[in-house]
Amino acid sequence: MTATKPARGMVADGLALSASAAITAVAGMIGWVLAARLLPSAEVGDTSAFVSGFLLIAGVAELGLGPAVLRWLPRAGAQNRRLLRRGYLAVLLGGLAGSVVFVLVPAGADVVHRLPAGALLFIPAAVGWTLFQFQDAVLTGLGQARWVPVENGSFSVLRLALLGALAPVAGALGLVLSWMVPTVLGVVIVTVLVFRRVRPGRDPGALPDRREIVRLLAPTYPATVCVVVLYNLVPLIILHRFGAEANAVFFVVWTAINAVDVAATAFVNPLVVRLSAEPGHTRGLVRDAGKRLFLVFAPVLLLGGVLASVLLAIFGPEYTQGTGLLRILLAAQLPRLAVVLGVAVQLAAGRGIGVAALHATTALTAVVLALVLPSQLAFGVGMLVAQGVLAVVVLAGLRARLAGARP
Repeated sequence: MTATKPARGMVADGLALSASAAITAVAGMIGWVLAARLLPSAEVGDTSAFVSGFLLIAGVAELGLGPAVLRWLPRAGAQNRRLLRRGYLAVLLGGLAGSVVFVLVPAGADVVHRLPAGALLFIPAAVGWTLFQFQDAVLTGLGQARWVPVENGSFSVLRLALLGALAPVAGALGLVLSWMVPTVLGVVIVTVLVFRRVRPGRDPGALPDRREIVRLLAPTYPATVCVVVLYNLVPLIILHRFGAEANAVFFVVWTAINAVDVAATAFVNPLVVRLSAEPGHTRGLVRDAGKRLFLVFAPVLLLGGVLASVLLAIFGPEYTQGTGLLRILLAAQLPRLAVVLGVAVQLAAGRGIGVAALHATTALTAVVLALVLPSQLAFGVGMLVAQGVLAVVVLAGLRARLAGARP
């Protein structure tokens, strides 16, 4: 098989996953706007903390196995079902343990007990979301990425419908159920379909041994936690330093940037699968993925910069003061694309330390800049410079790595 054919499939899968991330982001924003219209602000605040809690637990409890199965599934062959059973069990147990700990610690208990039957709802919500997000990687690793936007789109539509129906009647409980019910249904349906339709591969395949698991997960799991914390910690730092009004603007901008980052990461996930299955086409696949990544996202970033003021005005006139920050952070996402590509190549090669170094550097840089720079605009400039420097380092490493690879 030539590199061209798998590259086309890789790009199609990447576009499907990016579309899924965009659908989820837009639906999430609509959901919170709708919740604000239907519920008192106090109930929205309590529920948003509840939802943030189980999203955080899911990000930690997945144990880094989502990115790992992108590398392992294409090589599993006849043992793919065995690998899936082990992966699902590990993620299930991780979600269960993480949710129980959250409910028992004082800070977590304060969050869950603000809602009726909060502890009883939190555990299935956290476990369900842990499995739900793991399934995106499973479908991608199985070469079925085109079903990810179908799954997440169906989830989003059902969640918004339930929110509109239940929130006026059940208040905050209805908002929680609008998340939980589609999540559990999605997990059950996709799990049944995966295990019924997946057939053992033709080749004997290989499961990762203990040494490979440790070598990949030991560094990448803490790095994954860094990214989860990054998305949630920086706004808290801005809140502490500059106050609630400033953070309201920053939160909207930061959420938009994170949505672009998630979409770009999703776009290159199929590259991990292709490189794991076809290491002989490394140079062609990486170059093609990098070119397509730039061609897809550079116009989006440019358009976002041009329309920044208009987009922020949707949230209210006071939010347009974040126009400069949004434009600078969108510019920073351009060199960030090279970093995202570098992460995918490192993951496909099983270089967990490389993945960890890139994720940890980005997270640590953002946190430090948020802590020390005198303004939000300065934070944006700092991120632009930092991502530019990191991109140069990553591109130099990729060039050296690909120089000796087969086309």
